[in-house]
Amino acid sequence: MKAMAKGRRTFWIIFLLIILLPMLLDCRGRRYRGTENTREFEFVFEGLERSYELYVPERLNPNPDVIFALHGGGGDPGKMMGLTYGAFDRLADKHGFLVVYPAGVDNQWNDGREVPDSRAHSEKLNDTGFLLAIQDRLKQDYGIRRTFFTGISNGGFMSFRMGCEYPERVDGIAPVTANLSVYLYDRCKATGVPLLVINGTEDPLVPYDGGFVEVLGKKRGAIRSTDDSIRFWLKANGCAVPSDLNEALSETIDEKDDDTVAKILNFRCRIPIELIRIEGGGHTWPSGLPYLFEFIVGRVSQEIDASFRIVQFFEMDR
Repeated sequence: MKAMAKGRRTFWIIFLLIILLPMLLDCRGRRYRGTENTREFEFVFEGLERSYELYVPERLNPNPDVIFALHGGGGDPGKMMGLTYGAFDRLADKHGFLVVYPAGVDNQWNDGREVPDSRAHSEKLNDTGFLLAIQDRLKQDYGIRRTFFTGISNGGFMSFRMGCEYPERVDGIAPVTANLSVYLYDRCKATGVPLLVINGTEDPLVPYDGGFVEVLGKKRGAIRSTDDSIRFWLKANGCAVPSDLNEALSETIDEKDDDTVAKILNFRCRIPIELIRIEGGGHTWPSGLPYLFEFIVGRVSQEIDASFRIVQFFEMDR
């Protein structure tokens, strides 16, 4: 009887995971309600009604910088804010820049991978054009100076795409839990775009060493490894590529009792290129919301604050 009861419990746990996992995976997080300084905008782009949320601090710099924070697959602007506990907004209050939280169609971005069950990918939606249209609106309304992109998972892959395809419009990218896709690797023109990558070595969805993004047994696009992505960026910018990336190790952070270690690798290059390798880290935002069970997405490292590091890397704190 005990064995039967245990078997039934196991069945229901697996059943619930199968039902709930697609609703929760890829960094949806918990919805965050913006303050009165958060404004929502809608406009029609290529026949589709698109939207974004814009955080405007009370003390906005003249000709401010802007950072695009792109949600993961299945996410939305509010959940991207929630994933970071609103950290970008607080940093904007302190340093006077704009934060944009765009929304993907059906909660997905067409980042260039082959993902048949995603409308954004299967219909090859022009998400790069949508993001550039927002940038144009911000130039007109605020006279923005520099534009940066960051995001997690699907949003991280989309950040790579923006840096690869529009280097003249992008002043830096910071993908989190994302590598260069095989599609972009063969097409990328990332000359002059600063790069910060923050990846966990124990990411169960986006393998650190490359292969296929895989969710519930479904392949969601082929990707290169984290090291390959860094080497590509170094070569694209005419910089020396060390045979062992660990030669660029500049700092090790292991101050929290969370079974993770942050290794900071800075590369000698004419443009800033940095890798933060979270050893033991999962498909998560360091110091962000643990949006799903650890056994599904891995550990959230507390060794660094990813939001703070990204703003610091882009020199938006000056």
